[in-house]
Amino acid sequence: MFSGLLLAGCSDNVEHITYNVVRGGTDSVAAEPRLTRLEFLAADNPELLVDDVVCTITGDSVAECWVPHVMSGKWLVARFTVSGTANVLLGDTALSSAEVLADGERMESGVTAVDFARPVALTVVSQMVGEDLRPIRRDYTVYVHAFTGLPVLWIETEDEAPIESKEEYVWATFRLTEDVVTRSPGDVVEITGQIRGRGNSTWSLPKKPYRLKLDTKTSLLGMPADKSWVLLANYSDKTMLRNATAMRMGEMSDIGYTPRSHFVELMLNGRYDGTYQLYEKLELARHRIDVDGDGFLLETDQRAKAQEDGPLVRVEHISAPIVVKEPDVTAGSEDYAYVSRFLAEADSALFSDGFKDHDGGWRKYLDMDSFADWYVVNEIAKNNDAYFFASCFMNLRRGGKLRMGPLWDYDLAFGNILYNSNFEPEGFYIRFVPWYARLLRDPAFLERVKERFGYFYTHRDDILAAINGDAQYLRRAAEENNNRWGTLYKLTWQNHDVWGNYHNEVQKLKEWLIHRMDWLRDEFAKM
Repeated sequence: MFSGLLLAGCSDNVEHITYNVVRGGTDSVAAEPRLTRLEFLAADNPELLVDDVVCTITGDSVAECWVPHVMSGKWLVARFTVSGTANVLLGDTALSSAEVLADGERMESGVTAVDFARPVALTVVSQMVGEDLRPIRRDYTVYVHAFTGLPVLWIETEDEAPIESKEEYVWATFRLTEDVVTRSPGDVVEITGQIRGRGNSTWSLPKKPYRLKLDTKTSLLGMPADKSWVLLANYSDKTMLRNATAMRMGEMSDIGYTPRSHFVELMLNGRYDGTYQLYEKLELARHRIDVDGDGFLLETDQRAKAQEDGPLVRVEHISAPIVVKEPDVTAGSEDYAYVSRFLAEADSALFSDGFKDHDGGWRKYLDMDSFADWYVVNEIAKNNDAYFFASCFMNLRRGGKLRMGPLWDYDLAFGNILYNSNFEPEGFYIRFVPWYARLLRDPAFLERVKERFGYFYTHRDDILAAINGDAQYLRRAAEENNNRWGTLYKLTWQNHDVWGNYHNEVQKLKEWLIHRMDWLRDEFAKM
């Protein structure tokens, strides 16, 4: 064994050089040193570790370590061994014994603590003594993941008060710690604010979704600073990927703004509560839904009640009431009158005899690009709620056209539903929404839909690759989330099928999506 020179520091600051050595009259090549073992022992780190952790060394370039519990910090003492050239004569000169340096300071195996909150560069160097000799270097990047490798969001409510209401907020402190592979590894955000429940049917499930209201505008995980955030539980979606997949398609689309998100592990009052998606709340803002400060966010919601959800707008050919989500309006106000009048005129134009007319028909009121892409994404997903039932959002600028979007709420899509035959990858669904049934009778709109579907079909492999990447990222989180909630291997509302382990659930999602897009390709070709 060779105890080489081991340098530890930030990976951005490491110079990557490897040298061969020639000495005296004889050509000699020193064996390249290698990191053969890296571990963290509980005995060396009694405040942070409860078990020993052995790292996996891959490709002589990466060492990855998983600490199977949440840690408050990552100042850890490492033990290591290296191999390579030892006691080798190059001419008359032997290699020296090794030293270990961390950021230029002496580092001893089992003694010196290093901060592994960020990726750490370890360089094994064969130290050589003698004139004109140069060392051989091999560089490794060390990633130390805490728990599942996801950022951890700690929420402590005041006096550990339970969160039992969708209306009443509870005061809380928030602490978000980024992992070594996220945007700003090791960064910690600490902020105060409030939390309450949210959702409709999802609020009745064991794993609860939440709404966060921070005291100050704050950037979380690289997303633009704001006070309003949402934690989606994804309890009904065993893959936890259906919302993420739809949002990925939204980012590819002409819909406009698509809410950003990141997976996190939630620690609520000191208890692990599972894997969540931290989302931007849908709201009017320049960095979210931008309507030039003088517009509206609307939602079709069959369950809405005027007293609870604000004034409702009724439209003849839309069965669900339309809620003015933002800004706050009152029945009889000028804002309410503007929205009501615009929607009535749009509906009338769409169902008029001259609805195909470019200037006087539906195109005077509805934005073709967003309506076409919203249809395509929701038809591909066969999204049960997208039958203008709920979570169908629209936005309207004064003096502009009505746009569909943003996308929202896809845990009961992509085959994950019991009824309406939406578990089957065959069959149209959104096509029969009255507004879309009418729009598709216009050849111009139909051609745009076929063109846009072709675009998504061409990028199907990109969508599948994103699913694979997200599933790989969540592989440990899925295991811990299941340990907490026990959703795998059994039916949970509204599952149609049970596919066993996490890998099988993800595979089924991909197979369903492939089958669905192939079926739509063939059907659109007939139209």
